[in-house]
Amino acid sequence: MTGSRYTEEEIATLLLDDTQIITPETSQTKHLNLNPFLGEEKEFDFGSILKTVRLVPLETTNKSLLDHIQKIITTDEYIYIMDRYKEGSIIIFTKDGKFVKRLSHGQGPGELQRLYDIDYDFQNNELVAYQHSFFLFFDKQGNYLRQEKLPLGFYNLAVTPKGYVMKVLTGRSDIQMEDKQNYRLLFTTKNFKLNSVALPEHKKIRAFSANNYLHKVGDLVKITSEISDTIYQYNYKNNKLSAEFVLDYDKKLPRKYIYGDTFDVFKKAAYHNDYYYCLGDYLETYNQNAFFVQNEFKNYEGIVYRDKKTGNMIGGNSSISTKEKSFAFIAFPIATFGDEFISFFKPHSDNYETLKDNILLSKADKEKTKHFKDDDNPILVYFTLKEF
Repeated sequence: MTGSRYTEEEIATLLLDDTQIITPETSQTKHLNLNPFLGEEKEFDFGSILKTVRLVPLETTNKSLLDHIQKIITTDEYIYIMDRYKEGSIIIFTKDGKFVKRLSHGQGPGELQRLYDIDYDFQNNELVAYQHSFFLFFDKQGNYLRQEKLPLGFYNLAVTPKGYVMKVLTGRSDIQMEDKQNYRLLFTTKNFKLNSVALPEHKKIRAFSANNYLHKVGDLVKITSEISDTIYQYNYKNNKLSAEFVLDYDKKLPRKYIYGDTFDVFKKAAYHNDYYYCLGDYLETYNQNAFFVQNEFKNYEGIVYRDKKTGNMIGGNSSISTKEKSFAFIAFPIATFGDEFISFFKPHSDNYETLKDNILLSKADKEKTKHFKDDDNPILVYFTLKEF
């Protein structure tokens, strides 16, 4: 195909003539009113719902020093971290935080270059790294296994037992996708046959983007999009996509401002009108949802937790802890593992004095805080919430 970076043989693997277009189901969509939790100085008592806390210090060596953390994946044995070092790096620790290895950069087999995203294949116990236009596969210890050339490009990936879910950013189109090139969600088999596509977006969005729009929860993939208030759910077993939640709130950024000729159209509208927007950040454990609403130009970041069993919500933009004052700072997590949310903080030598009387911390974790140093790697915090 003229103008494509891919060969005819690679494009043929997509089987585009057989690709289905999925329309999200909306009959069971829940509309959530976030207005009670948004606004300046909306405090919430995070300590009242905090149930358990455990600390995982990440071993600090010359090779394990972390840059800005973009993604955390936890398994029963290992912790995989993607940071911004050299345009994307992968560092592996044991579940207890002992450094295992940092994957090397370069152009050789198994080396990283312009890393976009990572995910873990729990069915095959393999770490999958995506860098344009290849998947690199590693075993759970980070040993290189193989690579596969991809016939398409995207931004995020999620591995399912049957294939891959891929999130494409607006403004990015592969001409070999023909009439499917404006769809933002791609669903493929493990052999990259394009089974289905969803969520068309014909205009380029000129606004902030999130690091991750795909969130695995058990057998389901939860999906967000750029500056969107809808959270979707994908079930690979029946290839069904549904709109699970729509977030309702006043002072919502009108979508017309994200389609401007320049980024400044979005920036000026958000700043001068105090609009809120969902960037695409979302988290979910087995027991709770976490929704994020923000305005970065106003230094506003809000979070709303929802209990799945009761449907109750709690949140705000400033967390307090009347019962556990020392843990208010972990209220804005960045990842999950089973029923746990994951936050992190930069350690300090005075952490022991702050945390020594905390009733939620184990004796072993309190002992760890005695050895924290100011220049150590971040401390991961795994926490669960009570039913509320």
